[in-house]
Amino acid sequence: MSDVMVYVQHLLGIGHVRRMALINQAMRDKGLTVTVASGGMPDPALDFAADRVVQLPACRSADSNFSDLVDANNVPVDENWKERRKCELLAAFEALSPKVLLIEMFPFGRRAFRFELIPLMTAAKKAGVPIVCSVRDLLVRKADPAKTKWMRDIARQYFDQVLVHGDQNLFGFDHSFPYADDIKDLIAYTGYVAPSCASEGSAVLQGDRRTGVLVSAGGGAVGAELIELAVAARRCSKKYHDAPWDIVAGLHFPQDRFDALSQSMPQGMVLHRFLPDFRTRMARAAVSVSQAGYNTLMDVLSTQTPAVMVPFAEGGESEQKERGEILSNAGVISLLDLDGLTAQSLAKQIDLAKQPQHLNVALNGAQRTASLIAALIKGTS
Repeated sequence: MSDVMVYVQHLLGIGHVRRMALINQAMRDKGLTVTVASGGMPDPALDFAADRVVQLPACRSADSNFSDLVDANNVPVDENWKERRKCELLAAFEALSPKVLLIEMFPFGRRAFRFELIPLMTAAKKAGVPIVCSVRDLLVRKADPAKTKWMRDIARQYFDQVLVHGDQNLFGFDHSFPYADDIKDLIAYTGYVAPSCASEGSAVLQGDRRTGVLVSAGGGAVGAELIELAVAARRCSKKYHDAPWDIVAGLHFPQDRFDALSQSMPQGMVLHRFLPDFRTRMARAAVSVSQAGYNTLMDVLSTQTPAVMVPFAEGGESEQKERGEILSNAGVISLLDLDGLTAQSLAKQIDLAKQPQHLNVALNGAQRTASLIAALIKGTS
């Protein structure tokens, strides 16, 4: 048995896993037992911060355009594969008999997995188990309005709560979801899910106590071009050309490009696959250079690190650019477009990066989410 069953499916990057891991840890800190059903590619370096992980038959996106799903052998998934995975997911739910089912993103994303999630939620409804959605502050906008209406209808039909990991002081869920008013009785804003630097033993540093440049690309499945531009930018920087630079390629950075970079890395730059103390390093860096994913932005906000960001915008992804523009206008980050970006223009922005302006938003989203889940369990017990 488990208090909470969490469904997570990462397709390309690992940002969803990182955010959910913070929430899982907060729930465990509340004394709840957490089991994760993971549908993404298994990786020993991924930490879900759960009591138990049930690995479903794994799949990922075939490319950065999210065009198709492929299994662990890079074979496109078929109906037989879907049926087998659905049965395994339903069996896990029955065996766990959770008090709450927490589903990450769906129905506001992960539509391709409705083949298993609709049956799962139907089973939860039949068993009287509350169903909760965990969703980030901004959605990728849909060209087809019928898909957006479908999201609303599924939320109304199945979900007891929709926990939005954002803060209305910055913007509401209606900023990217036009039917937010139709489900406003379900929505609760948790604040942003951000790490606690104090818990990692790192202090927020100011001014000349910070040194060097930290360059990262999330999980590394995308972002290779940014990493390579940043490596070239060091020699163009007037302010940081002699400073140490840490380059974090990510666990899923293409191996051939990683090897090529390793062989040509100039003195003073260190290439890493992964840094277990990444947030501590960010708290001590003079400048952070990265994409504009939710988790990296939260790292910047929580450590108050000067940041230059280049949003991922392939495959119709609008979320990183949209949130990045809001925070850029608020003076939190410097935002650049990858199109036309050169080592020289990137170096100039790195040299100009300034301490972020204070932003009045809640960063305790993990703890607030855990409290809401615990209250829901208490109310149904």
